[in-house]
Amino acid sequence: MAAYVGSMRLASLFATPLLLLATTARAQAPQPDGAGLERGVLPATWAESGDACATQPHFRLHEYNADFYILRQSGCTNYEKPFLYLIFGDGQALLLDSGAKNAQVADAVRDALKRWADHHGGRTPKLVVAHSHGHGDHVAGDAQLGALPDVTVVGTAPDAVQQFFGLHNWPDEATTFNLGGRMLDVVPIPGHERASIAVYDRRTGILLTGDTMYPGRLYVADAPAFTKSVRRLVDFTRGKPIAHVLGAHIEEARTPFLDYPVGTKFQPDEHALELSRGHLLELSDALEQMGGTVVRRAMRDFTVWPVSR
Repeated sequence: MAAYVGSMRLASLFATPLLLLATTARAQAPQPDGAGLERGVLPATWAESGDACATQPHFRLHEYNADFYILRQSGCTNYEKPFLYLIFGDGQALLLDSGAKNAQVADAVRDALKRWADHHGGRTPKLVVAHSHGHGDHVAGDAQLGALPDVTVVGTAPDAVQQFFGLHNWPDEATTFNLGGRMLDVVPIPGHERASIAVYDRRTGILLTGDTMYPGRLYVADAPAFTKSVRRLVDFTRGKPIAHVLGAHIEEARTPFLDYPVGTKFQPDEHALELSRGHLLELSDALEQMGGTVVRRAMRDFTVWPVSR
């Protein structure tokens, strides 16, 4: 009898961890939900060849997903090769930036709007054209776009940006912009330029940072403002799902610590467009180490580059 009781106790000891393991396995069974974000795809490379300039369109259009488009201006038109972002809501769309000189941006955006409408019951949305900041390579297409029907072009001065988006207590407070069933967060980030903003798309988890954060030369015109703005982005993104940090240019090569010379039109081995929140943390840490005096520093995927105002 004692032997039987002992064997029962031994079996119970082995059964308990097996039961816990089975319970844990059941708890882990459901598939992850991707943080509830809408997924999308970025191209393996954006690089183009100058050999195709005779037939190359002024802008390359890429669908990240059905409601988020990316346009990249061709180096055949301008060495800056900026990225433009077109985000669709219900009946309204936001275009962030209008490109550099020498490109037919109105044609490219009209075609993009029609492409979206053809897949959404023929409804062409109203368009708001805003800017990551007011430098010439991001606003050159404003006049073209302003001539299109149902287009609102936001001014580039700080007061115009604040008034349109309802930004109060600039630059310390962010705000939201409703595209219709799609909420965007607008975060003031002066420092590269005095009216710089970042835009966070809650649906995709994409943070658009203009010229403040991208794989290239991060030109700092106002060091204290830039440092605070990067810290503001770090604080804003804390606890939020960040799928990608997408800036307005690529100037870095895939080779670490190497950027292409200013004026380079074609970059066959260019860095990927997408960065991460980790890069924001790296930039913020570097700025804090500089103690208020920003100096040029090459990082693995970008370079801090102070300039005179």
